Amino acid sequence: MSVSRAASHRRPRRLRPVLVVVVAGVLLGGCFTGERPSFDDEDGLPPTSTGNAEIDSVLDLFDSIDDSEFTAEYSIETNFNMVSSTGTVVQAADDRRSITIDNDERSVQFIVDGSDERTCDLDTDECEAALNDARISDTQLPHTFYGPAFAQRLRADAARRIGDPVAYTESIAGQDAECVDIAVAGGTKTFCVLASGALAEFVGADVTIELTAYSPEPDTTAFST
Repeated sequence: MSVSRAASHRRPRRLRPVLVVVVAGVLLGGCFTGERPSFDDEDGLPPTSTGNAEIDSVLDLFDSIDDSEFTAEYSIETNFNMVSSTGTVVQAADDRRSITIDNDERSVQFIVDGSDERTCDLDTDECEAALNDARISDTQLPHTFYGPAFAQRLRADAARRIGDPVAYTESIAGQDAECVDIAVAGGTKTFCVLASGALAEFVGADVTIELTAYSPEPDTTAFST
């Protein structure tokens, strides 16, 4: 059941060692409460459902992003190498997307315009005819961080969770977001998503991403680069 953060959102308490052993034993024995995600071996596709209503509600929104148009701005804090970046994502009709990552070291734009795919260094005005995530390796993120990449992460963490998820709603950058906290070995991860399917917030050990501005109108000037 979804609850408001103010009313019931609590971080899971640290488990005592004996409880960790018990949980680990249950997981290894295949007796964890609830259905586990199942993969389609024939098609090689990710599962459409994790078997948990709170997680699947967030996943359904992530998976709907291809049908949305928007302009979204993000702050990105990569924790392991202490890199602060900003991201701007524009998604328009006819399979058009622009994703720009800026920090002190680089300014990189990924453009998908129908069949045209480019990665451009905005400092040197040079582009390559491919989507090259290595250009933003210092962020430890792919260019699809605004939605698809975190749908994959959420599915993976759903399979690794060691407790019941906590669902709630939150206002982020003036937008209503649906969130779920998932406890995994090493800590709790937060996934928040807008009705459009765009990432609103992620908090994990490696990176923190937060939506800072959002418009349902795509800024098509981004494709003129």
